[in-house]
Amino acid sequence: MRAFWVSVFVLGLVGVSCQDEPASGSSSSAGAAAVAEQAAREAREAAEKALNPKGLPVYSGPVGGVRGLVKVSGDPAPSVPAMLQKLPADTCPQARELHAKLFREGPGRTLGDVLVTVTEYQGYLPPRSEAIRIDAKGCAYGSRILAMTFGQRLDVYNLDDQAYMPRLLGTPSYALRVAMPGGSPVPVFAPKPGQYMLVEQTREYMRSDLFVLSYPTFYVTAPDGKFEIALLPVGKVKVTVYAPAFGKIVEQRVDIAANATTDLSFELAFSEAEYEASMKQAGAPAPQPTPPAK
Repeated sequence: MRAFWVSVFVLGLVGVSCQDEPASGSSSSAGAAAVAEQAAREAREAAEKALNPKGLPVYSGPVGGVRGLVKVSGDPAPSVPAMLQKLPADTCPQARELHAKLFREGPGRTLGDVLVTVTEYQGYLPPRSEAIRIDAKGCAYGSRILAMTFGQRLDVYNLDDQAYMPRLLGTPSYALRVAMPGGSPVPVFAPKPGQYMLVEQTREYMRSDLFVLSYPTFYVTAPDGKFEIALLPVGKVKVTVYAPAFGKIVEQRVDIAANATTDLSFELAFSEAEYEASMKQAGAPAPQPTPPAK
């Protein structure tokens, strides 16, 4: 399920190849921990250079925020037979809920799995935490779209009674890490900003797109379509909503006021006929556009 006709979209990512590198197999726990520690250190060093190349101090002026709702209009989400054939019939309910249709709707046609970003503000904002928590349950990662700031790590927790082996496509994998039921999380790192795919080594249907951004001002909607992004520097910014499932993008210019939250609404139109025609014309899923440097 890829975007099919979006022209150039620069939300702030640097494009990366999603070609997989062969895994070298399992290793000892000590070896895997060493790999994770090295990856974390390299990620922190690279992030410092990528996120704040001018060496600016952290923004400490007045702040405001945005919040709102994303809806879809037009045709309802069609089923995806190719994905349904891969999903187990009697197990993995979360995976079926995530992937059975082209996109997820909530009551009143609210839209889930939408990436909302705020860019073009003045000042430097660091990552808001060291890690983003991802829960693996029911053969799914909880959302079809994931996002993080470059320099953060994904901590994959297993909330199931079966083991999972998370892996980030587009990056080398020198040691497979297994997320055991009730065990410690498996850390996952991205080597640079870009778009990746978080997969599970033994279940081809268990996957989520991951956007690694060069700024911390983003939100991914649940099916209720709601979003809120706080602690934004005052002044003019650009708010962008992007639905990767069918490639629609809408933007608004907003003036952030101190100690205030601006309410917004977005509507993304979907046409099944247009989608099918574009897919046939392309012959294959088009490359995903990538969300523009701040």
